[in-house]
Parts: sequence; structure tokens; C-alpha cells
Amino acid sequence: MFKRFLLAVLICMHVTAGSLFAAEEPADLFTLGEIVVTGEAGSVADVGITQSISFEDIEATNSSTIADAMKFVPGVTMTRGRKNESEISVHGFGQEKTLFLIDGVPYYETYYGKLNLDQIPVDIVSKIEVSKNAPSVLYGANAQVAVVNVITRQGTSKPTINLKAEVGQHHTYKGSVSHGNQIGAVNYWLSYLHEESDGWLLSDDYTPVETIRARKWMTNIDGIHENGGIRENSDYKNDRLWARAGISPSPGSEYFVSAYSMQSEMGHPLSTDEYKIFTRKGDSAGFSTLSRFEDYDDWGVDFSGKQLISEQLTLRGKLFYHDHKDVYVSYEDVDCTQEIARSSYKDNYIGASLFADFSLMDAHSGHISLHYKEDTHKGRDDDFQPYNKDVSHTGSLGTEHQFFTDFGLTVYAGTSYDWFKVQEAEAYVFDDDDILVGQADLDTADTQDELNPMIGFTWDVDATSFYGSVAKKTRFPTLSQLFSSTSGNPELTSEKSINYTLGVTQKFSSRITADISGFYHDISDWISRDYYEDGYTGNEIYTNVEDITMQGIEASMDVAFCEYFSMNFNYTFIDADNESSKRATDKVAGVPENKFGVGCKLLIPKLLVNVDLQGIYVDGVYDELPTTDSPDDDAVKTDNYFILNSRISKRFGTRYSVYAEIDNLFDEDYEQEVGFPGEGRNLRAGVTLAL
Repeated sequence: MFKRFLLAVLICMHVTAGSLFAAEEPADLFTLGEIVVTGEAGSVADVGITQSISFEDIEATNSSTIADAMKFVPGVTMTRGRKNESEISVHGFGQEKTLFLIDGVPYYETYYGKLNLDQIPVDIVSKIEVSKNAPSVLYGANAQVAVVNVITRQGTSKPTINLKAEVGQHHTYKGSVSHGNQIGAVNYWLSYLHEESDGWLLSDDYTPVETIRARKWMTNIDGIHENGGIRENSDYKNDRLWARAGISPSPGSEYFVSAYSMQSEMGHPLSTDEYKIFTRKGDSAGFSTLSRFEDYDDWGVDFSGKQLISEQLTLRGKLFYHDHKDVYVSYEDVDCTQEIARSSYKDNYIGASLFADFSLMDAHSGHISLHYKEDTHKGRDDDFQPYNKDVSHTGSLGTEHQFFTDFGLTVYAGTSYDWFKVQEAEAYVFDDDDILVGQADLDTADTQDELNPMIGFTWDVDATSFYGSVAKKTRFPTLSQLFSSTSGNPELTSEKSINYTLGVTQKFSSRITADISGFYHDISDWISRDYYEDGYTGNEIYTNVEDITMQGIEASMDVAFCEYFSMNFNYTFIDADNESSKRATDKVAGVPENKFGVGCKLLIPKLLVNVDLQGIYVDGVYDELPTTDSPDDDAVKTDNYFILNSRISKRFGTRYSVYAEIDNLFDEDYEQEVGFPGEGRNLRAGVTLAL
């Protein structure tokens, strides 16, 4: 494993490298999608650990979705498990603890509070901003450890039409078209993408194993469920439409409306470790991990505006409505032909964000933010049941200030008041024979609120920049954690985290830049299902019982040897400890101790052929740990893995280009989660046309 990583580094050193995660602002950037205003003296983003990822950076990694791109970001790991949905963790924190935005608007599914990153194609992206440890209070509630803001495109002064066609193995096809323009004060942009596949290949080194049922009383179909080759049930079909139009009537004034529609159908690759089948009992619906999403649809409309009031005051605002529907079909057989249940969700949220940017004097800039949103979740376990409805409200009022000096020191201070309230929640009522007799209104807790202050600094001394911060961040429980019929606990309170950061960036020359930072997270009231409280014996109920600490470092270096040749390296170390009084182990699940990344880019002179290599090495993580209910259970850990992606491309004139991509060049056999083997070597080729 480590030999392969060293081999990749040597290849990169002989090939070249690109300055990944460092690029100038693109011309097609939708500037109203940015929340944190960056001036000549920088912004509050500089006091934490940040990366800005351009479309060119993403393209070099062979990424098709935001999930693919995020796994190459320092401090971030990506896994793919049940439901065929990606899961992102930042410094070991699960995805629900990171606030994901698209153009500054929260994007998530209301029940679990997480975004399916595979829904977002990279074709619409202009850049991705990642802010860790001390994200600005202007982003609003639930930014516990990080904020990821995906900023899309808008039209440019010259009309553009971009066409793309791609083909891969096993009937994998993708086609997209986009068009944008600026006509006087009017700007518009639209994009459509269709993709489908019969599935992806496992590594040739994959060895079939027996899959067993999770409980002995479940339907017995124990055996080999995955034989290798094309991953079972990994097919998909996606359609994505994004559109935007706006007007800039005067300097400092912009008003845009954006809309999107995404429709998907996808299989769920089967676990090679275990399966679960719950058959229907009376009116209590069945459920199975042998499943598919028959429908997975999202649409939404956003309004964004900016108005310059005076030289000292600018107002910005956003209104948004997003809708999500999905149908999860459970089956009793591996071939997914014997249907046992059709669970469905109908979710939506509506909200608004307002910002005021002002300056009281030359050495000051200030900001005020106000956020509000209403989340609605409707869910049922099968078609014959009525929908249960949950409604919650979340708000945030924040202010942030920058104070500048004439010797390079800038101080940042801010605070936010965040609050959360569940308005209503419902649950099924069954009699002793499992017959549905009605629905009951559940008791809901009082309003939860938290004050989240932060302070930080940057100090620029010639070619050296120092930065640091201390920030309190919280995350309110999700509707699933509160009201799930199997594990919900309506008495949950918010998780709290004190995040510390200290770092330095050194520009050794115009060609070499390095950065190193240390971080420490002190988390209390961590929500977990690994503890059993009185009254909940026998059920894995969510509780606020864990105290966790995570500390580590992030380091990176970019080296541009010449105009044809550059490299980048990054390394993340995380030490995580469970310090809860009721812990069964000191270990923490899902946190890799070490992660290495290497990026390379070569432009071959005269031939003008680009060669990209991007590799990551990730330590194994604990997937299962002893619990207070089963303290003698063995810990289960995934193996370390290294994957290397390669890309070669050639442009013909200013309009045409062709490319070929290979994911997992060494055909590594690995698991990001136990029971879910990763993709083996997969090939794609495509052509683009710019008019």
C-alpha cells in the first residue's frame, strides 16, 4: 500500500504538478453566491483553515460530482455505503455537522439534515469554498465544524455554448450542454445534463465473501451476494437542469432568480457484510437493505439580491424554496424483484437570509446577518399508510467585525444567536396486533437557543502570514434524531464544540508556498446511539452523552517548477479521543489518523497535451466499536488504501478538446466502509466543444 503511494509521488515528480486549490476568480463566477465578503485586507475566512477549489482543480481529479471532488480536499474524507449515497467527514465530524450551501443557500434533505452530494454535478460549478474550524457567523446556524459553499456559474460578456459528450465502460454515458450571456444589464445562464450507467467495476482483486443476515430471525438468504465484476445494483440514471437570470440596473445593484430540477433513479449496491429484512406485520410496514431509489427528485427556486445604499452600506438578501421527494423500495431478494415495501419522503423548506455590510471608519468593516427557515418532513413506511408530518423552525442573528492596523494585523470578532424549535411531530399508533389505529401528536421540547462567539486574527509580515481563532459552534439535532420510530429521542439538545486554530502560511518565492496549521476540537453533548439509558433498554436511542476531543494538523505545499510543471502535497493528522464518563472505549469511529494527498500536472510542450495525476492515501477507520450494551465486542476497522486517478487531455484550437480518464489506476481493492467495496479501475473518454 505505502509502496504504491511512494510510487505515485515519484511518478508525479517526473511528470509535473498543478497548484491544486489555488486559482484566480473565474469570469463566470456567480458573485451573489458568496456570503463572506472579501476585501483587499481579506476576510474572516482567513482565520480558519480554508481552501478555494476552482473548476480546473476539480476537472484534474476526474470528479463527476461534488462528492468526488471533496475527497481530495485536505482534512476531508469521503465514504460511500448503504443507499449508494456519499458521506463526507471533516476532521472526523460526520456530514451532518458541516453546513453545505449552494450559492449561499442551505441545501439538504430535511429529515436527516444532510445533502446528497452525488446530486450536484461538477459541470455547474465555478468554484467551491471550504471553511473549517471557524466559519463565519454570517453563514447561520449548524456550521459546527465547517462550511462548504458551492458557487455556480453565470453568463459572461461573450455568449458561450459548451457541449460535452462522455462514454465509459458498461453502457456509461454522459452528455451536457450549457449556455450563458450578458446582454446589456441582463445576465442569464442555463445548463442541462443527462447521465446513465449499468454500473461500475470492482477491482480484479476483489474476493467474494458470504453475506449473512443481521438477526437470526430474519429471512434467510445468506450467501455470496457480490461476485465481482460490475458492482451489483450500482446502476443509475440522472437528469439535471439548472437555470439563472438576472439584471444589474446600476453599479452595486444585482437581482437574480435561480432554479433547478434534478431527477434520479438508482440502485443501492448491496453490503457484502450483512443484510437486514423486516417483513410486514399487520400494518407495520416491512423494510430491507436490499433496495433501490425508484425516484429521487429535487427542485427549487432561489432569489438573490444586492443593493448599494451608500459607500458605507450595502444590503444583500436571499429567498429560497426547495422541495425533495424520494421513493425507497425494499426487496426480499438480491435481484430486487420481490418487493416488500415502498417508503416515501416528501420534504420541503422555505427561508430567507438578509445581510448588511457597513463600515464605521477606515480601520473597520462590519456585517450583520439574519437567517430564518422552516423545515417540513412528511414520511411514510409504505403506500398503505398515511404520512407523518414534522415541522421545525431555525433562525440565526449574527454580527461580525474586522479591525485593521497599519502593521499587517487584522482582528476579527463576531457572535451569533441561533435558535431551533419543533412546531409539530406525528407518529403512528398501533394496537397489540400491529394494526394501525391512528396517528398521535408527539410532545415537542421548548425552543433551544445558543450564543456562539468567535474571535480570530491574521498578521501579515512580508511573505509570512500568521492566523488563529477560537470559535464556539453548535449543531441542533435533526428531525430523524428527534423522532425516528426506531432511535429518536425528542429530549435531545444541541451539540457544542469549541474549535481552536493556529497556523502560518509562508510564501518562499513566486513558485513555492507552504501552509501548516494545528487544530483542536472540544466537543460536548455529542449525539450518539452507542449508549443505553434507563427506559430505552434494548433500543439504540440517540442521546447527548459523549465528550469528544479531536486534535491534529493540516499541512500543504504547492511548488510550480516552471510554466509546464508544478506539484502539490497535503497531509492531515487527526487524534480523536472519547472522554465520555460512560464510554466503553477511548476510540472514535470514522476518523482516519493519517491522510496524504499528492497532485501532479504536466503540460507537454509542442504537443500541448495535459497529463494530470491525483492521489490520496487514507488510514483505516473504526467502523464498529464496543458499546455500553456490548462492551466486549471486538472493534472492526477498515484497511488503509491508496487510490490514484489519471487524466490526459488535448485541446485543438480554441473550440475542441478530447480527454481520457482512469479512476483507481492501480485497481486497488479497498473498502471505505465495512461491507462496501470501492470502485476498481474504471475508464472514461470524452469530447468538449466550446462555441
